[in-house]
Amino acid sequence: MNIELKYLQESDFVTIVRWINCYDKDFMVQWAGLTYTFPLSVDQMQSHYHKGINTSASDVFIYKITETTSNETIGSLQFCRFDSINNEAVFGRFIIGDSNIRGSGIGTIALRKAVEIGFTQFDLKKIRLNVYDINRAAIRCYERVGFRKVKITENVYTSSQGITWNNWEMFLDKETWEKTIL
Repeated sequence: MNIELKYLQESDFVTIVRWINCYDKDFMVQWAGLTYTFPLSVDQMQSHYHKGINTSASDVFIYKITETTSNETIGSLQFCRFDSINNEAVFGRFIIGDSNIRGSGIGTIALRKAVEIGFTQFDLKKIRLNVYDINRAAIRCYERVGFRKVKITENVYTSSQGITWNNWEMFLDKETWEKTIL
């Protein structure tokens, strides 16, 4: 499967809402932290992105992951919280929407493309992210692309099943990334 990253439009929010609402509150928290109230709605997303998306003024760039042959949107991801002094940004809200293709390597391919955008188009020196320790598949994906765990914060969320989640902060710097692409 070949994929490309394209700017997401606000009209695409409905697709993300559909993906998230197929699951439960805990799934939504894995995807977006405590930003939203379950069930997710387009109104919540529009309110959260009230400055818009995909502009410097909005401080957030959201991409849809598109399968090139069918032009079907199969996932999304974003960069936000740009720090122009340290040339850093936060990567997140990463989802492969169709559970049938999760685990197939598409997430790793999409992440590699996103990292390339971060380091080349945004000229970042470091990309940071947060991931809950229970999301082992995501952590493996991030590590395959070169992200390293740097700090754990314990007891940040208790799931509906009473399981306590810890948060890993991970980062990838441009120098490390450049060594992996040579």
